[in-house]
Amino acid sequence: MRVLLVEDSVRLSDTLSESLRQKNYIVEAVHDGEAGYEYASSGIYDAVVLDLMLPLMDGYEVLGRLRRDKNEVPVLILSAKSEMDDKIEGFRQGADDYMTKPFDTRELMMRLQAITRRGGRETIYLEAGNLRLDAGQCEMENIESGKKVKVSGKEMQLLEMFLRNQRQVLGKEQIAEKIWGFESNAEYNNVEVYVSFLRRKFSHLHVNAGIRAVRGVGYILEVRDD
Repeated sequence: MRVLLVEDSVRLSDTLSESLRQKNYIVEAVHDGEAGYEYASSGIYDAVVLDLMLPLMDGYEVLGRLRRDKNEVPVLILSAKSEMDDKIEGFRQGADDYMTKPFDTRELMMRLQAITRRGGRETIYLEAGNLRLDAGQCEMENIESGKKVKVSGKEMQLLEMFLRNQRQVLGKEQIAEKIWGFESNAEYNNVEVYVSFLRRKFSHLHVNAGIRAVRGVGYILEVRDD
């Protein structure tokens, strides 16, 4: 499951993100309302965990704009605002659920599962040549042979980035910032390691897509003519 976490407390955001990733969630985190609205508008998330007291744009406005855009992504409000009027306003703006801080991460995960089941969103497939990524099942597949292989969260994020930017060279710094985050201590060799993981799985599936290194710049996803 791919989750967007919109929370202005970096410490809480990092802690919750790590807890979710340990349970195989794919998590992207942003720390202000404008970024939250922009990311949530992409349509790639299965759920959004949204704080209310955010800089630049508060959570009510983020949620209200999404719903006016006809964006039905499931949204769980996670806020220190615990008054009944706050909860009523959250649901009025279109929230699917509302939890107050402090909270139990296990309960949050169960509520996320519940609202995504209700949402019934369709899986979006991404393809290049005879390679297909099914993010919902954490699988990549050779469309012609039907052979499949599981991918980890980071592998899936990296592959999705390549598939959404086909025929474009992606720099190592660009990849590291997108997948590991601006404040991460991830080294560029993390990118090289995960590219090698994907290449091995491409080889295992015998797909006609490949990741080519562009010397001194980064990588590009290409499809062979054969």
